[in-house]
Amino acid sequence: MSPTILYLNTASGDRIQEMTLAGIRRYAEARRWEAESVPWQASRPEDIPRHLAAHRPVAGCVIECADGSSHLPPQLFGRVPAVYLHAAPSLYGGRIARVSADNEAVARFAFRELSAGRPAAYAVVEAVWKLDWSDIRSRTFQALAARAGMPCRVFAFREESDGERDARLAGWVADLPRNCAVFAVNDRTAENVATVARAIHRSIPHELTLLGVDNDVALCETSAPPISSIQLDHERAGFLAARLIGDAFATKNTKGQKDFVNSVPFAARSATIGPLLAVRRRSTGGSGRREKFVLEAVEMIRREASDGLTAMELAKRFRCSRRLFNMRFREATGHSVLDEIQHVRLEKVFALLSGTDTAIGAIADFCGFGSDVELRHVFRSRTGKSLRQWRKENGRG
Repeated sequence: MSPTILYLNTASGDRIQEMTLAGIRRYAEARRWEAESVPWQASRPEDIPRHLAAHRPVAGCVIECADGSSHLPPQLFGRVPAVYLHAAPSLYGGRIARVSADNEAVARFAFRELSAGRPAAYAVVEAVWKLDWSDIRSRTFQALAARAGMPCRVFAFREESDGERDARLAGWVADLPRNCAVFAVNDRTAENVATVARAIHRSIPHELTLLGVDNDVALCETSAPPISSIQLDHERAGFLAARLIGDAFATKNTKGQKDFVNSVPFAARSATIGPLLAVRRRSTGGSGRREKFVLEAVEMIRREASDGLTAMELAKRFRCSRRLFNMRFREATGHSVLDEIQHVRLEKVFALLSGTDTAIGAIADFCGFGSDVELRHVFRSRTGKSLRQWRKENGRG
C-alpha cells in the first residue's frame, strides 16, 4: 500500500487549512502517496493510535497549531515523523520539526504596503492572546516605523476580559490621528478594529487605513468596509511540511537510522513561509476609493489586467491624460495605476507558478505582460528571485 500523510487540522471548512492540505497533496501526489485530512473533532490524543493503525503505513503527520500550541505531543506518534505548523518556538521544548511564518517578513511586507499611502502616522494592534508571532510582527513593524522617523502607536496585549479589551480598543482608535495606517497582526484583530471604528464613527478608509494578515475571506469580505489582507503562502507551508516528512521517511527506512525521527537532527528541522501578496480591498483604498472613477478603474483592472490592459488605455477610457489620471489615481489609492495593474497580474503569476505546470515561457502572455523580459524584471524586483528559482524553491517544476 502507498504511504499516507495525515493532516491533523483544527477547524472545519477553513480556507487556510484547505490551502495547506492542497500543498500536502501536491507533494504526496508527486510521490504517489496518499494524503488524508483528519478533522479536529477526531484529532484528540486518544484518537491518534486508531488513525495510525487505520492508515498504515503512515509516512508522517502534519499537526496544525493555530494558536501556537498543540495537545498532540510528538511522543504520541512514536517513530512516525511529525511536523508542526505554526507552532511556538518553545512548544515541547523546541524539539519538534516545524514550519512557520517568517513573521519579520510579514511585518516588512505590511509596512511597505501601508507606506504606499503616505500616512501621517502608523499604528499596530497586537493579538487577543500573548503569542510569539504577534510579538514579532508588532516589534518589527514598530522598528520599521522608527527607522522611517514616523510615529507608531501600539495597542499592546493585556490580560483582560473581552469587554475590557473592546472598551480600551475603542478609546485607542478614537485617539488615533487622521491618515493613520493601522497594521493588525491578523484578520480577526483587523475585524475587531473595523467594528470598533464603525461604532465610534471613525471612517475607514477616509480617516484610517487598515491591513490584516491571512486573507480570511469570510472575515475580510463581510467586514464593513472589506479588509485588505496579506496572503501567506499556506499552500507552500503544507508542501514544505510534507517534504520534511518525505525526507524523514526516507532516512528512517535507511539501515541504521531507525530512530531518526526521535533524534535531534529531525527535531531541529524547520522551514518558513513568507507573504505571497497583498489582497487589496477598501480598507486601504484611501478616501478616493469611493470616487466613482476609481472604483470603475479598479474593476476594469481586475477584469482586464491579464488581457494586456495598459495605464494609457485606461486613461483614454476616462478621457483623461495619462499623467492627470495617474495623479488622481495615486491621490486616491496611494499607488500608481501601473502598480495596481502589475499587482493584479502578479496575483495570476503566483497562481500559475504555485498551482499549475504552466511553462515559465508562457506565463508572461497568460498574465498580460508585454514580454518575458518585462515579467522577469517585475517579478525579480518584487520577490528578489527569478520565476524558475521561486518555483524550484517551492517544489514546483
